[in-house]
Parts: sequence; structure tokens; C-alpha cells
Amino acid sequence: MNNKFLNQFKNIFFLGIKGVAMTNLAVFLKKMRKNIYGVDVEEEFITDKLLSKYNILYQNNFNNLPENIDLFVYSAAHQGLNNPLTKEAKKRMITVISQAELLGEIMKNFQNKIAVSGCHGKTTTSSLLSYALLKLNQKPSYIVGVPFFGDYQGGDYQEKKYFVVEADEYGINPPIDKMPKFLKLNPDWIICTNIDFDHPDVYKDIKDTKSVFLKFFQSKKLIVNIDDENIKEVVGKIKNNQNIYTYGFSDKADYQILDWQVNEDGSKFTIKNLGEFKIDIFGKHNILNATAVIVQLLKLGFDVDKVKENLKGFIGAKRRMELVFKGDFYIVDDYAHHPQEIKATLEAARERFKNKRLIVIFQPHTYSRTMSLLNDFKESLEVADIGFLLPIFASARENKGDFTVSSKDIVSNSKKLFYCENEDQLLKNLEKILKKNDVVFTMGAGDIYKLKVKIQNAKVKS
Repeated sequence: MNNKFLNQFKNIFFLGIKGVAMTNLAVFLKKMRKNIYGVDVEEEFITDKLLSKYNILYQNNFNNLPENIDLFVYSAAHQGLNNPLTKEAKKRMITVISQAELLGEIMKNFQNKIAVSGCHGKTTTSSLLSYALLKLNQKPSYIVGVPFFGDYQGGDYQEKKYFVVEADEYGINPPIDKMPKFLKLNPDWIICTNIDFDHPDVYKDIKDTKSVFLKFFQSKKLIVNIDDENIKEVVGKIKNNQNIYTYGFSDKADYQILDWQVNEDGSKFTIKNLGEFKIDIFGKHNILNATAVIVQLLKLGFDVDKVKENLKGFIGAKRRMELVFKGDFYIVDDYAHHPQEIKATLEAARERFKNKRLIVIFQPHTYSRTMSLLNDFKESLEVADIGFLLPIFASARENKGDFTVSSKDIVSNSKKLFYCENEDQLLKNLEKILKKNDVVFTMGAGDIYKLKVKIQNAKVKS
């Protein structure tokens, strides 16, 4: 790629290389023949397999920056700009860049730049779009928010016609730099799945969130979920844009979803004037996500029958309603960490696993989010039949001592939700109630996915 910015650098160092976005960027740049270095903690991460596949080595020593580095990449993790290695890089006059800015630089040389945004659903939507383009033999380049989706890795550098990126609304390096990361991108197309209040360490409220999305949307070709009231309000403020395409169940949508149903094999639905579509993922929210992808592919010029054919076989992104065990009972793993995501996932599970009992094991992620959305968490988790809550998984970017909130505050006065101090207590409580054909969800953005091995050995009550 003839990219003036990237051509200057050969040896690139990633602070917090095991983060999903950082790993996918590292793989992307390795495929561009850059030398990749990095640092992160020793503990097992969901990205270990992908780093190993590309033989990307990293150190655990946060006090040593190799001599030959000419570009240093940071994010909000590990104190970002305040990390001693970042300070050392600046001291040595090495070019220091945020992960978001680097993504923006990478995008510049692609013909069709598509950013998938939204507070929920953007990983599934960007993965499905990348998958469909791969199946259509387009060799897209892409960076999405998972290490793998099906047989494909979450980041790949191929040809220059299409670039798909998951556009993150989180801040570059809060509280030092709260600028939303997606404002560093300059896409041609933006898909937006929804707008919601999340990240209370970056946004004051929903009004603040909507104002940032409005800024992001300006002068772009938009494909938006018109069923979402916040999107409808934001899009209503955009003047003189003839390139806004809407989808949804509403009869006001340009691409209206009509009949839909979900069973254990997937979902099927009809789009007015386009016919029936089948997908191998589940739930009303994923029907919306798939429709966004369909609209985007049609706008890029693909034939509707080819689009129908090439959505098939996508079984979802890793940790998105992923069936990880099936025996006397089921274990499903999901990344949902916001009340709206939890509710959508559990409602989809009701459709997928009809007449089966849903047990959710939830690990809240970040103290700030838990504190801001306590009642919403309780209400969403109670969509399940029984819920167990583990202690809050703190983010690498927040100080536990600044908060008094706990998972116990979510279960307070609930007849369905119960607090477990640790994994041993959880497994004992689970075995007391686990029955044949139950569906057990491990849910959250922390390390709860590691529990599946212990849970699958749990004894079922006869």
C-alpha cells in the first residue's frame, strides 16, 4: 500500500497488544510486512490464539522499550499516555500515535471505506459484512472487534477496494483524552445500529452521546436503523443529505422488515420488495443487523440473489451468542455487558431455545457502568429464569478504590438474581439447581468466558 504515513515506519510497538482491536491492528500491519513488537500482561486472553498464529511475540515487561522502535501505538488500556513506556517513547522522539488515529491513517488509501457504528451490535454487523464480502470473492480488508468470526480472523489486509472497520464511540484515552475514537476515522459509508447511553466515563448523558454521533454522521452516506428513537432524532437534524437509507420494522423504513421468525437453526425474514432472507444467527436484533448489511451490499452494487446466498454460513462472531458446549445442558457464551445487549440476547435465546430454562451467569464490566445503570441491569438480567452475579470485573483504565458500587447492588430485592463471591460458590450454587436441557449463559466483557470448562463438568440434578 502506498500510504505516506505508514511508509515512514518499519518497527511498530503496541502497548496492550492483547486487546482485541490492538491484536487485529498488529496482524493487519504484519501482513503489510511491518515488524511488530508489543507488551501486555501474562494472563490468558481471547486474542492469544491469533497472536500465536502470526508468530507475533510480545513481552510482559512494562519497563523495557526495545531500541529499534520507530512507531509507538497506545490505547486507553494500561494508563495510555501516562504509561512509563509511552513517556519513554516520547523522550526518545519516537512517533507516538493512538490506536484510533492509526486506524484513520490506514483507511485513507481504500476505495470504499465502511464504518459500522452503534452502541450495540456493531461487532456482529461488521463481521457479517466482512464475511459476505469474503464470500462474494471481493478480498476485503477489515478490522472488527473479535479475534475470529467462524473460520476468519478479526483483522486482515487484502485488497484496496473495500475496507470495513468497527467504529468505536469510546474515548481515545479517558480521562486525559475523551475524544470519541470514531471521530478519527473518515469513512465514505456509516452503518449505525443504535445509539444508547454507555461509557459514563466519557459521556455525560444520552444528549451528549447523540451530539457526538451527529458530528460523526455529517457529510457521510448513512445506513441507519430507523426503529431506534435516538437515531431517528439525530438523523432528523441532518440537512441536505440525499444519502440517508433507513431500515427497520417500521413502515417508515426504506427497507422494511416484514415477517420474521427464529428457531434453533437460525432466523428468517422478508424485506419488502426484496424477498426472503435466511441467516444462521438468532434474534430480532440480529435480523436488524443482517438487514443493515444487506442494504450496504445492495448500495455497493451487488445483486440481491447473490447477497441472499452469501449471508449463509455466518454463525456469528466469537463470544456473540456462541454455543460452546452441548451435553445434558447447553453453555452459551456472550460478550453482552450493557443492559440493552443483555435483554436483546436473552430475548433471542427465548426464541432459539423454546421451552428451556435460561440461567445467566453475569460478570459486570467496569464500576462506572455498573453504578450508572444499576436498575437497568437488574431488569435485563431478570429476563432469564435465574441469574448469578460475580464480582465486578474492573477495567484496566479505572481505579477500584474510587467506587463503592458492587454486584450485590444489582441483586438487591430480586427473587431471581443471586450474588456469588467467587467461582467456587457459583459452581456449588449452580449444581443445586441445574437440570437437564437448561441453557447456561456466561455473559460479560471480562474473563467470564474462561469458566466454561468448569461449568461443563457440573452435575445435573436428576
